[in-house]
Amino acid sequence: MANTPLLAAAFLAAFSPAAEAAAGARGSLFPQTPSGIHLEMVFNYDLSQSQLSEETGVVDLVWGSSYATLPAGMYNSAYIPYSEDNFTYSVAWYQANHPDWLEYQCDQMTLAYEYGSDLAPLDIANPAVQQFQWQNWVDAPLAAGYQGIAVDTMALGNAFARCGHFDLSGTWVQQYTGQYRDPQFVSDTLAWEAATYAHIHGDSATATMQANVSYDFGASLADNQALMGTTDLLFDERGFTNWGVKPNWNYGSEWTTIVQQIAWLQSQGICYMTNGEEPGLTADITLAERLWIMANYLLVRNNCTYMYISGYLANGEQDYGRLITFKQYGVAIGSPTGAMTQTQTIWERPYSGGWTLVNPNNKVVTVTLPSGQWVNVDGAALVSPLKMQAHSGQVLLPAP
Repeated sequence: MANTPLLAAAFLAAFSPAAEAAAGARGSLFPQTPSGIHLEMVFNYDLSQSQLSEETGVVDLVWGSSYATLPAGMYNSAYIPYSEDNFTYSVAWYQANHPDWLEYQCDQMTLAYEYGSDLAPLDIANPAVQQFQWQNWVDAPLAAGYQGIAVDTMALGNAFARCGHFDLSGTWVQQYTGQYRDPQFVSDTLAWEAATYAHIHGDSATATMQANVSYDFGASLADNQALMGTTDLLFDERGFTNWGVKPNWNYGSEWTTIVQQIAWLQSQGICYMTNGEEPGLTADITLAERLWIMANYLLVRNNCTYMYISGYLANGEQDYGRLITFKQYGVAIGSPTGAMTQTQTIWERPYSGGWTLVNPNNKVVTVTLPSGQWVNVDGAALVSPLKMQAHSGQVLLPAP
């Protein structure tokens, strides 16, 4: 298949074999991904200790694990939300002990609760709050044997209308406008992240941080890269599936921006996890939906890149906390033998055991396949020319 790179050489260089071999010290701390599909499980709170052996040999890491050192050999990170209580103390406890730590909306009455929870929203700009978070939710887990810290809910937008807090004398201290776009909120978020990142690495030479951050198309490139780049592994919860919100894909310039930023992260030696969430029940995820996530993963992967696929529960909650696998994860695709390139308006990448193809366009594309006989991940024959639906992926394997 003829390759015609259309993006800048610097962009494509991030996916070259040389770049894959040159990831920095941060990347070397995580399990390596030399070939095939590698998984990072999202939470495991639904697994009992006796069930943890199910993870062994199936997933490489657990993001927000309930167990510090189990199962043996698993890379486990401890969960911490950056701007609210970590399921430890009630709002009443903070009101009695640290009332000046609580963040309110601009009516000065409504606590700036996040995501409909009743967890206490905390003033991330307060050094005392930061020390409290580090002591309880960073230092203690690392001392217990966790290899890293999984930082959740980070964003550049003031989505929950934070405005300020009351000091110990009861005087209102306004910090933000309450608007979604607020430069001071961005500044405080970036400062919290940088300080926490430095603290984690000060605890241990091998301790790592995994930040849950997805690219914000309404924010500046500089702010996005500051937030995405101050970590050892970026956990992209949106991935290529828009958090499971229909239309459940990214295409056109948005898809290109996401891929460009993955390339930039990898050029900095930062590992990457693309999370695939589908809007329906996990049991109803189709082969086409799986292939979209898998093909994009194979397109951008390097020496420490992971993925996961899940749906939602019947009650509308994310189907996290349990081990979810699909037989297609076992495909013998091998290792990448070249960089991703664009041809016939789609993107492709060669592997030692096949090819990965991605059509991020909002239209059907007919593609001429490489010479030879090919099957898909389920063993069904693929005939050239192949019609690829809009927002679709395909993995080519040599026919038996």
